[in-house]
Amino acid sequence: MKFSKKTLGAITLASVLMFSLAGCGSKTSKTTGQDGVVNLTMWVHETDSPEGKLYKQKIEDFNKANDGKINVELTAIPRTGDASGYDDKVNAAVTTNSLPDVLTVDGPTVGAQANSGMLLPIDDYVDKTDLADFNKDIIQQATVGGKLYGLAAMDSSVLVYYNKDMFAKAGITAPTDSKSAWTFDELYENAKKLTTSDVNGIDLHLDWKGEWNTFAYLPLIQSNEGQIISNDGKKTDGFINNDKVVQPINFVKKLVAEKIVTTTPIENSFEEGKAAMAFSGTWEPATLAKYPDLKWGMMPYPKATKDSKSVSPCGGWGFYMTKSATGKEKAAVELIKYMTSTQSCVDMFKANGMPPARQSAFDKIDEYKTLPMSVVADQLKNTAQTRPVTPDYPILTDQFSKAIANAINGMDTKAALDAASKQIDSQIGK
Repeated sequence: MKFSKKTLGAITLASVLMFSLAGCGSKTSKTTGQDGVVNLTMWVHETDSPEGKLYKQKIEDFNKANDGKINVELTAIPRTGDASGYDDKVNAAVTTNSLPDVLTVDGPTVGAQANSGMLLPIDDYVDKTDLADFNKDIIQQATVGGKLYGLAAMDSSVLVYYNKDMFAKAGITAPTDSKSAWTFDELYENAKKLTTSDVNGIDLHLDWKGEWNTFAYLPLIQSNEGQIISNDGKKTDGFINNDKVVQPINFVKKLVAEKIVTTTPIENSFEEGKAAMAFSGTWEPATLAKYPDLKWGMMPYPKATKDSKSVSPCGGWGFYMTKSATGKEKAAVELIKYMTSTQSCVDMFKANGMPPARQSAFDKIDEYKTLPMSVVADQLKNTAQTRPVTPDYPILTDQFSKAIANAINGMDTKAALDAASKQIDSQIGK
């Protein structure tokens, strides 16, 4: 899937099953070497990409700055396809009790990993004042049971990208911040107006499926005051199959039924001029750079009604301390703090184009101070809402994503969500 290679790892049932074994004990590496140096190991999920090269440079710089005190051995593990390569390595390390001291983790899986005992909290080693500088969702995605388990250098979001020439021809003015975001009805009317015999009004990337369905469409439900699991994470019946969830999915079905949206868009449909708008993530500008003649802009995520709150996607990979760091927690957290400093956030943006996890970093990046990128900063500051932080997230997202796909492909929406609820509730909390 196009989006997963940028920001979202695969969320698999295998992951949560493996994490459930994490509490069986661990082989912690030696706390200090004979020379008194604390030796740490760290795994990251990128190798030869600009992001992967940044990790390597950062570790080299950290080791130089901490010469004689802390030394980090970095292992970069390539992600293959849906990110299973890295996940498989982590899962294997769980079963063999050979986890590194610090590793990168995708936000939605933190609940499962923390609940299993695989991760260690970092609360006692961080400055609470410094935490206030992080985007709220970065702290939320890393907090389980009131304890903070990690921090991140980058965040992500999904925006509505639009073709400026098509908008001008149709006499449509795009909103520029979350306060002026279109409602579902306004999005429908404008997308319908932009639809022609060879151009879809909007591409929702319904072909991406999987985690994209939860990442991109859950905010529409949250804006409609719906939620897909109870606050205590113990049940979905009455939540995931509630009318507040059914309505936004039926809105998407309406767009498909009226051929404003296609379930089988061509690759790069927006970039190729075959869609006037598109839901896509903060990785999209890298692709748009290959289309220098395309005039494009960004709009904030739509909301249910004028009186509804605006909600937008967020979250991503961060750095977490594992149980293998027992006895050297302070050094491990020093590494995490270094990798998520303001400068590291700025460096990450330069490497992969992803928005920073800190407000102070936004202040240092000129691109986020003006349109179109200011829309990203606005969303992450004002409307970002995390996916459910629950140990059973892999089960939840798997079934919810399938329910959305089934509904889009013709199944009655309520029936699809009822079936998902039955499957989820039979498995969660076990």
